[in-house]
Amino acid sequence: MYDILIKNALIIDGTGAAPFEADLAVQKQKIASVGVLKNADASLVIDARGNALAPGFIDMHSHADFSLPTLPTADSLVHQGITTVVVGQCGLSPAPLMEESRQEVTGAISSFFGDVAKSLPWREWSSFGDFAAFLARQGCSLNIAALVGHGVIRAGVMGFGEGRANADQMARMQQELIAAMQQGAIGLSTGLIYPPGSFTSTEELIELTRVVGARNGFYFSHIRDEGDGLLEAVAEAIRIGRETGAAVQISHFKAAARPNWEKSTQALELIQQAREDGLDVTADMYPYRAGSTILVAMLPQWAHVGGPEQTLKRLADPDQRRKMTADMQTGGFARGIGWEDVLITESPSHTRYEGRYVSQLAADAGKMPYDWVFDALLETRLDITMAMFGMSEENRRREIVFPTMMIGTDGLGLAPGGPLAAGVPHPRSYGTFARVLGRYVRELKILKLEEAIHKMTGMPAKKLRLADRGLIKAGLAADLVIFDPQSVSDPATYENPHQYATGISHVLVNGRPVIQDAAHTGARPGLLL
Repeated sequence: MYDILIKNALIIDGTGAAPFEADLAVQKQKIASVGVLKNADASLVIDARGNALAPGFIDMHSHADFSLPTLPTADSLVHQGITTVVVGQCGLSPAPLMEESRQEVTGAISSFFGDVAKSLPWREWSSFGDFAAFLARQGCSLNIAALVGHGVIRAGVMGFGEGRANADQMARMQQELIAAMQQGAIGLSTGLIYPPGSFTSTEELIELTRVVGARNGFYFSHIRDEGDGLLEAVAEAIRIGRETGAAVQISHFKAAARPNWEKSTQALELIQQAREDGLDVTADMYPYRAGSTILVAMLPQWAHVGGPEQTLKRLADPDQRRKMTADMQTGGFARGIGWEDVLITESPSHTRYEGRYVSQLAADAGKMPYDWVFDALLETRLDITMAMFGMSEENRRREIVFPTMMIGTDGLGLAPGGPLAAGVPHPRSYGTFARVLGRYVRELKILKLEEAIHKMTGMPAKKLRLADRGLIKAGLAADLVIFDPQSVSDPATYENPHQYATGISHVLVNGRPVIQDAAHTGARPGLLL
């Protein structure tokens, strides 16, 4: 007798091949058999008639490492079929923490992730291994492949100042990175628009990433510029891979702000050329026009030098504010973005800002938008996040069909109730994968169903070298999702994001039901991969 038998399914196996009808049996953590299993019996029998059965979805860009300690069931993620998350992204990871800089680093992370990070039991870990052990003790509802954040390592060793690392500092950063990889990290991530990553030269990144390449690891990058300098930033990531041997993943690919939309095709061509040159360079994206990050990222880079406290001092100085305004109008993250396109998504201390655009808030306050932003950052002590509608839908459609484009939420594991239900976060935490299947496959028909599933399963598993996941095949791990191709959808919106994906009835992680009949079972069978 099998543990689980799934009958009458339309199997989409993750390879990109055409779907086929079959049954599938699960024994313990593995797929035991695939085929016509007429006389088979099991403890749990699921009739999947009229539904698709696919490998569990792999989220190539997640910040769930900051929500899992509070919400280990990762509800918004598993409800959309995600069974594995790649965390430690954008240069940010919960570990390693160094005693002499712990307070400064955790304070900066808290200003980035707000109440999500403030609720973390920071004292439970220092090293990457400590954090992994904490998650193992607690248990999680999905699998985790973890990167270590460059920003956390550099800030821990050097603080938030500018300047190149000296020999001793570089040696210590390399030691911290090696230790994290020995303890289970699969590579390094960078967030090169955020301090201290933004203060780091390409040469320094190459020197540090050599440690990763020597260990056959990965370099995931929130690149230095997704707007005016997009092409140069993509080229920088490719160069780092070429000179270090690390496999490169360009995170949440986009061309931000209308003046830069035409650069999307050129940036994709750079990736394709690198692959033709023999480099392992790929990318991921989420299927929305808006990105989301902290409002303080709008400020010029020089305004971040020295860390959050120094930024707050500059925001209180009229001369510094005038200089910020001038610089934001002529370059950097804010150039080309209209304030009518900037939506405040979370502001715990001033919730009246949430769900409203900066242009509206500034008009109501009788202020210029720049002044409203500066005042709001001071009032909230930088604890305010935004969504920015800066991408072209035409580009999004072109990008998602790019042969080596994968899917990532860039989100957290949230839930409509409880401690992580605050604000109006970007709907990607709830809807990303369902949106691909509902909008880009069923409605727009720009991807075949098997092509989309390949981008969510077999392709990322191959990139990450997860030999036992990403495909439906006997002997592989039983990470599986059952969904209705005709009804799967993403009801989460910018105005009302706390809504689970629909049309996904069952999700198995390592052979155990995590979602059963569209309800979370509470099971926590996830592993650190």
